Amino acid sequence: MAIFGDGEAKEKEQHFKDAYDTAKLLAENGYIVVDGGGPGIMLAATLGAKAGGGRVEVVVINDRTKMANYEGQSQENVILADKKYEVEDYDRRVTKLTEIADAFVVFKGGTGTVAEFGMVWSKAKFVYGQHKPVILFGKFWKEIIRTLDKELNLENIEEKVIRIAEKPETVVKELKQAGAGN
Repeated sequence: MAIFGDGEAKEKEQHFKDAYDTAKLLAENGYIVVDGGGPGIMLAATLGAKAGGGRVEVVVINDRTKMANYEGQSQENVILADKKYEVEDYDRRVTKLTEIADAFVVFKGGTGTVAEFGMVWSKAKFVYGQHKPVILFGKFWKEIIRTLDKELNLENIEEKVIRIAEKPETVVKELKQAGAGN
């Protein structure tokens, strides 16, 4: 399960705690946690999965690539990972994350998170019925999706491919209902 979210999130913030708790529960239920190998929500996911006795895979941009405004790798995250994939740039990073994950859990974040969400949401629409689950974590997503629907005129299928969860237990329940691998 790929976990996307705020690379700036701090341990005391609720979305960091939620990502940690969700990844821990996912690991306890046999799911592999996948993230971008950075700080914030990505580190929370890795720490949570490890606390749950699980496996973590990270996808990082190699050290040779210099990018402005990129959160970079978290050494702690990369060291804890069971498997590390290195790619050349941001696009390949997101693509690799979407390839290796069986589902996606999206937490609060910035433009990078929005880009990741947009990619997995559009892919899910285009392969509806065989799509990987897309779960948005947090009740704030309800208003965002309502606004997008109102202002962009979403198709019914676009709304059907996403779920909103407010608790880690709901994430696991949604994944099991969708038959997402573990």
